[in-house]
Amino acid sequence: MLRLNGENIKRSSDFCYLGSVVAEDSGASTDVNVRTEKARGSFSKLRKVWLSTSIRKDTKIKILNACVKSVLLYGCESWLVTSEIRRKIKIFVNRCLRYILRIWWPNIISNKDLWRVTSRRYKSRNEKKKI
Repeated sequence: MLRLNGENIKRSSDFCYLGSVVAEDSGASTDVNVRTEKARGSFSKLRKVWLSTSIRKDTKIKILNACVKSVLLYGCESWLVTSEIRRKIKIFVNRCLRYILRIWWPNIISNKDLWRVTSRRYKSRNEKKKI
């Protein structure tokens, strides 16, 4: 037990500092879970954008990158990225992309094809601008 000026200071297993969760075990798992929930909140607030038919899908992907992925990956520079953390992030992003592209069950598309479709769509628009 730590004492300061005669008062006991309670030990905490984790705490929030500058928006990131600092855990006693120095793992990033707790922080990734918190960041995922915050990003899920950002994603759900943009539901009207995702369901809009007047906004192009490549624009929606840019909005996803700017407004959702930035929330998800805030503070990621300090994470020790394990395969489990990488998997959690990919699952979240894939779910977001499937929602934006309206790929509902039982339509089946592999994650590799999902990324190929979104990167092709995004790149093709950017390449047209350069010409």
